[in-house]
Amino acid sequence: MVLEGIMGTKLPCTGSHEGAGTVVATGSDVKDYKVGDRVMSGILYHACGSCTDCLGPENYSHYCIHQKGYQGITEQGFFAEYARIDAAQAAKLPDSVTFETAAPLACAGRTIWRGVTLAGLKKGEWIAIVGSGGGLGHLGVQFAKALGLNVIGIDARDEGIELTKKGGADVVVDARIGHEKVLEEVHKVTNGEGATATVNVSDNEKAMATSCAITKMHGTVIQIAQVSFSPS
Repeated sequence: MVLEGIMGTKLPCTGSHEGAGTVVATGSDVKDYKVGDRVMSGILYHACGSCTDCLGPENYSHYCIHQKGYQGITEQGFFAEYARIDAAQAAKLPDSVTFETAAPLACAGRTIWRGVTLAGLKKGEWIAIVGSGGGLGHLGVQFAKALGLNVIGIDARDEGIELTKKGGADVVVDARIGHEKVLEEVHKVTNGEGATATVNVSDNEKAMATSCAITKMHGTVIQIAQVSFSPS
């Protein structure tokens, strides 16, 4: 999108919208952070703080349409020694979390975390993640396991299957076996009912159909995959 000019990026622009580091200076209005704090920061730069997205009960402030810019896209990003960030979009890090671990959580991590938690499942219930070995999916598998859920990981690539296994999925299904067999494998472990919830993070054209098919009646399907398009 940057390359095609869709975002109106003024070049040169340093990339990366996921960052973590140590605070070396603060603005006069910053109250919650001090020099030396370890933080991570995501994509949004200066949300307005007054629109319905910023103030609404769902707290989706990262969708603010009146924002001033996006780190690494319209503002200088994190592939640099220093980066200027918005304190309102930052979060403190415990010393036990490395910067390398934290940085991906600033966008990919919180995206899939939202999907997993929106499912509203209880410990021991089944959640399926379609695209489980991708940039979002492999984090979702780990989050779901940490929440005590039973996880079905579905991917269609060798490296994705391997990453799903490493993430701790209880059941790993290779989507290349075909739609009907995928459904059969899911039903084997869910008493013939299907997953209580499914999160789809794959942009494969058949992924959403698979997500719906493997989910039990009255279950929940959450779609947070990207879509591909050609600029006009």
